[in-house]
Amino acid sequence: MGVETERKFLVRPGWRETVVRTLEVRQGYLSEDPARAVRVRITDGRSGALTVKGPREGARRPEFEYPVPLADATEILARLCPQPLVEKVRHYLGAPYDGWTVDEFYGSNAGLVLAELDSEEAEFVTDLPPWIVAEVTTDLRFDNARLHGNPYPGWAPAARTAPAAPPRSPADAGLVIFDNDGVLVDSEPLANRVLAALLTESGFPTTVEESIRRYMGGTLDRVRDMLRADTGRELPADFAQRYREWLKDVFERELRPVPGITDVLDALAERGTPFCVASSSPRDRLELALRVTGLAPRLGHRVYSADEVLRGKPAPDLFLHAAVRMGVDPADAVVVEDSVPGVDAATAAGMTGIGFAALTPADRLSRAAYVVHDTAGLAARLGLPADVPV
Repeated sequence: MGVETERKFLVRPGWRETVVRTLEVRQGYLSEDPARAVRVRITDGRSGALTVKGPREGARRPEFEYPVPLADATEILARLCPQPLVEKVRHYLGAPYDGWTVDEFYGSNAGLVLAELDSEEAEFVTDLPPWIVAEVTTDLRFDNARLHGNPYPGWAPAARTAPAAPPRSPADAGLVIFDNDGVLVDSEPLANRVLAALLTESGFPTTVEESIRRYMGGTLDRVRDMLRADTGRELPADFAQRYREWLKDVFERELRPVPGITDVLDALAERGTPFCVASSSPRDRLELALRVTGLAPRLGHRVYSADEVLRGKPAPDLFLHAAVRMGVDPADAVVVEDSVPGVDAATAAGMTGIGFAALTPADRLSRAAYVVHDTAGLAARLGLPADVPV
């Protein structure tokens, strides 16, 4: 009988410097029962496996694993496993921590980082790395099968209050994460014009200025929740569909990039600073905006939407998701945001925030580490050459 001996731990920073190899893992469960879990996993998009695990006794549990053709594993994950899947990046550590792995979760479990020690002698190890916080081996909430049906952000313990670290210089960022609406594309006046008109038509009188002040940077679900709390009434069932159709037509005709932002992106690329976009917009609207403004080729696949995480801004999930997918420690990331929920999300993610006060009053973005008023100020704050023609 196969036996797995594995211990799991929560961690603090300090482990990343010893990473020697990294793989991407996507997995789903045909049975989430901890006494008889059945898992299908794809590793690095290249190999599939079916694993059956029995009940845990301390650090030990029965485990049987078999290779599965990649095409079959892909179809099983898409058609037979409940969604969303468990998605993570697994880091293998080298000396002096050989044998340790660290899993950074993204997607629906964004924000969770677990270290694992998987060996026959694991249960006898007492000399733990200094970045270990607490052992959670027998806490079933951290079992991947349980995370599949009960994702981490829904029950994560409140973070301990700690002294705030001084903001890093954006010029030294290992990653720049851009919000899309109002930062990359000049969509906020258009989107809020449509939103205000449709809210008014639906019986919730709203001006464009009120829409910008109350709703900018959030999702339609957030708008719905705020109106329910304020009025006790619901938006029409077809509101989201009508909004998206109307906005698509307006974007196709009127949307433009934020003046000067292409120069900023090109200068970052020239310097070799990685960048991506992480937006509250649904993926179809996000891709539309980048396409019609001509920015899509500059971003490539480095495009992340709130559709991919459990909670949108002001929760940190989306920015943590983006950092993991980009392979950068969240503490080394800088976020450029023009909304209050976005600035709060960056802070919650432990990232350095730059408030982009082109439309939002600067005082509303004061919780950001830095505030700029246009792309010229942004270029200067990012340490780009003075001759960047913004």
